[in-house]
Amino acid sequence: MILFKSDREKFEDEIAKAINDRNKGNLEGAVNHYLKAYEIASRTTDPDVRKRSGEALFYALFYDALIKKTPEAFSKAAEACGKLESTHQLDIGIAVKPAAGDLARDLEIASMIFSLPKFDVDAVGSMDQSVASLYEKVGNRLLMEGSRRLIIEDILGIHEELNTIGLRLIGYSKVIEAFRLEADNPGRAVELYSEALSYLQQATPEVRNYVNSKLAKLAKATKCWVCHREIQGEDVNYLYLPASINTYILEKYGAEASHLISEGRIAVCRVCYTMVYNLSDALARKYYDMAIAMIREVEARLEARIRSLESKIIRLESKIPITFTK
Repeated sequence: MILFKSDREKFEDEIAKAINDRNKGNLEGAVNHYLKAYEIASRTTDPDVRKRSGEALFYALFYDALIKKTPEAFSKAAEACGKLESTHQLDIGIAVKPAAGDLARDLEIASMIFSLPKFDVDAVGSMDQSVASLYEKVGNRLLMEGSRRLIIEDILGIHEELNTIGLRLIGYSKVIEAFRLEADNPGRAVELYSEALSYLQQATPEVRNYVNSKLAKLAKATKCWVCHREIQGEDVNYLYLPASINTYILEKYGAEASHLISEGRIAVCRVCYTMVYNLSDALARKYYDMAIAMIREVEARLEARIRSLESKIIRLESKIPITFTK
């Protein structure tokens, strides 16, 4: 009967338990056992066990990162991995044991990828230049990695060559920049959207359709029906308003400028539209206030009339004699 276990035995027991939990998919349990192994190795006087403390800590941080999937967690795991001997092979549960140096690099890349906000065409308007710069920075970093894939691609579910991801991220950055320039510099926005398309060859159809739609509308130029000034950028610097257009109007003015008349609507620049909108809004508000004032006046007269009638009823009731019957 063994009454006492050496630090080496305790350490190996915790490592074995950690691997067993990992193989069963219990990553939380694996993290706990690796941390216990790290504590044993950190305080032991056994030099062989003590020198393995860094490895135990790495495994704990690595599986913690796989649980949390945050840039901070991956960065901590990368830092711990980078402190190990670069050629030291690590057992992380995949077919090939990667060298610590290679895995540290991939964990740092994972940290960068997971730091990025999800790109959604519906959210482009809420993304500022700092987000565009972040996409560009990470994209350029991945381009430097070439066509290789992450060592832990199956674990992370990232099954693409790194330069392909990098190109797409740079495309996203240009889409964000273009969106922010649409109103002030539509010509430059068109250039950026065009550049973005070349980077987005492997993007989803939704993203490519979004950019193509932006290009088609921003590239359009016409004249404002109201002020006759030339204007570029449909839905940005001009829009279409419904109007009564007969054959005469269409034949006489339809060719005056490209896209001036479209499907029974006329092109109106942003300035003229907002002027008309603000004026109509002000008029509507004025008439609304007038209507409310009239309603309040009628209500006041009705309330006065009701009070007068109530007063008369009370006086009449006071004059009616009260009789008692046996």
